[in-house]
Amino acid sequence: MSNRETTDVWNELNWRGLVYQTTDAELGKMLQTESFTLYCGFDPTSDSLHVGSLLPLTTLARFQRAGHRPIAVAGGATGLVGDPSGKSEERNLLTREQIESNIEGIRKQIAKFLDFDNSSALLVDNASWLDGFNLLNFLRDVGKHFTINDMLSKDSVKNRMERGISYTEFSYMLLQAYDFLHLNNEHGCKLQIGGSDQWGNIVAGIELTRRVAQKHTFGLTMPLITKADGQKFGKTA
Repeated sequence: MSNRETTDVWNELNWRGLVYQTTDAELGKMLQTESFTLYCGFDPTSDSLHVGSLLPLTTLARFQRAGHRPIAVAGGATGLVGDPSGKSEERNLLTREQIESNIEGIRKQIAKFLDFDNSSALLVDNASWLDGFNLLNFLRDVGKHFTINDMLSKDSVKNRMERGISYTEFSYMLLQAYDFLHLNNEHGCKLQIGGSDQWGNIVAGIELTRRVAQKHTFGLTMPLITKADGQKFGKTA
């Protein structure tokens, strides 16, 4: 770790090579003058985070030290579906009990990086708002804002078309998009961060929030930690 003093999170992230993509050229200037609430999701498919999770987790911590408010989202609901991003094959579905046990494991790890005193950071489980969502309401309130053509153009789906992708994983992007809308409504969250493989999911959340809430939100991705062959260094690896 560097002893360089952090005074500006945007310059700090750029200096460290952690900015891969942003959805708005003005985001850097806004971060210098405004306090943002931001979030990042963590996939509870294991009872431990992996080295690839370290980048977004330490980035949340850097945002908090710079005066912003981070939200860590444990995917208690989306973990039951499985994120196709960066995956060449369908995930094995876990039981609800396995997911809940895994969340307890990663909750302890996240608490070592973020300061949750006085609600300066939050740790939430998206099952708390997605579990009770009626399917017909979800299709009407969320699904109608997305076209199949647009969803097929996302890398997370496009890269799976030859091998095949289930409707379950195909729907994942809508669930994550709703997370952003919910967190914007409930906590004023304006920024979602994640690895570069999350770009399509992040953009979907920004678009849904714009259409439903008429709010302007932002996205930022970081480079992925990869193996020597260039593949994502995820839990499986």
